[in-house]
Amino acid sequence: MVCLYHGDYGPADPTFDLGSASHFGMRGWMVDATLLKNARNIGEAEAIERHLIRGESVSWCDQGYAWAEQDAVGWFYAAAFLFVVLPYLIFKIKARAKIALGAPTTTIDGRQRLTD
Repeated sequence: MVCLYHGDYGPADPTFDLGSASHFGMRGWMVDATLLKNARNIGEAEAIERHLIRGESVSWCDQGYAWAEQDAVGWFYAAAFLFVVLPYLIFKIKARAKIALGAPTTTIDGRQRLTD
């Protein structure tokens, strides 16, 4: 079952009329207009029609893109910063500080590099 969200298709259109074929060109709806009764605007009606043509049942859900504002998403970004970005920045700052102080830099095998 497909779950559609009213917020994905914009605000309700008070002038939207399911019986009018002018909203969908001159060909009319490909499914029975009574199946589109929960549509509040042309975008919602077209989405319902697409899913019904594919044989999927349609229901309306309340959440929409609100999942992106959940605490879990915020915690994910905080963890990514803490475990990926922050260690990278610390590593780069330490490396630049070592170069600025004139400390000899070494390669992986332990030999010193030639400095300018």
